[in-house]
Amino acid sequence: MKKYDNDIANPHFKTKEGDTVLYPFSPPLFKSKVDSSFTLDLIREGRKQQNSENAPDFSSSLAGNLKYGKSFLYPREYTDKVEKYLNQYVMRFINGIADHYDTDYFNKRFFKIYDKDHYTTGTVKLESLWINFQHKHDYNPPHVHSGALSFVIFCKVPSKIFEVQADSNFQNAGNIVFDYGQDITPLMGTSATYAPEVDDLFIFPAQLKHFVPSFWVDEERISVSGNYALTTI
Repeated sequence: MKKYDNDIANPHFKTKEGDTVLYPFSPPLFKSKVDSSFTLDLIREGRKQQNSENAPDFSSSLAGNLKYGKSFLYPREYTDKVEKYLNQYVMRFINGIADHYDTDYFNKRFFKIYDKDHYTTGTVKLESLWINFQHKHDYNPPHVHSGALSFVIFCKVPSKIFEVQADSNFQNAGNIVFDYGQDITPLMGTSATYAPEVDDLFIFPAQLKHFVPSFWVDEERISVSGNYALTTI
């Protein structure tokens, strides 16, 4: 086991005088790109659900207020089909953190599965996968997910959704916002805001609060979300 160095393992930077400024508290976010062909396949399968008379509307099961758009749960057979592809990104996220931290410290800090007074490692399993068709005025309020890890893939992102803002001091139309920690005080930023692009993938701890503001133009944005459970082995 490699020796854990607290100063090196935590996110940090050096001042010009050589001091270390640490950022040890924030949950990690993983950002990457999926293949465009995978994104298009997600849309194709999602359109099948959208156009099917038998596909149940998943909107009421989510935190979002989708008055004009809808959400649909992918069939289990499709979720199983794409799980292997998505797993490679989840493991790149997990392994990337594990490579950066002492192994024992990593298990205790990031995957807290309590079992007979011990933390244990585990394996991940894709529990659910759904597609969101967001239209003008639709939004997702601050919320968290179930499971251990969650993700969102942006499949269609019209540029116009970022161009029109409400008459407000909250100018985040079309973005995704992650919130963590206490209310903002000096030197304590608690929000991370991103303007997503097509094929963007974000993976994050399921209990990390996040939200998607409304946009104000007649466009459709498509995203796909899912939850991973952590199963002990």
